[in-house]
Amino acid sequence: MHKKFLKLSLICFIISVVVLIISYFFFHYVTDEGITLIKQEEAGKPFVTNLIGHFGILFLFSSVMSLLISIVFKDKNNN
Repeated sequence: MHKKFLKLSLICFIISVVVLIISYFFFHYVTDEGITLIKQEEAGKPFVTNLIGHFGILFLFSSVMSLLISIVFKDKNNN
């Protein structure tokens, strides 16, 4: 059970990083007209960017909680 939660934590962390990178892309490169190659200083779609960022943070929270559960329920015999 300990290893399953560690694996879940790693998978959630990887998904979180990918989603946060997508959020960064939406913040800087998506405008009302569509996708642009020029980096924007202000968010073109701030609401969408915020929702995607929150989604990534939820996966990061899940990763940390899975890691803590793994540490708490670790068998003393398994190192």
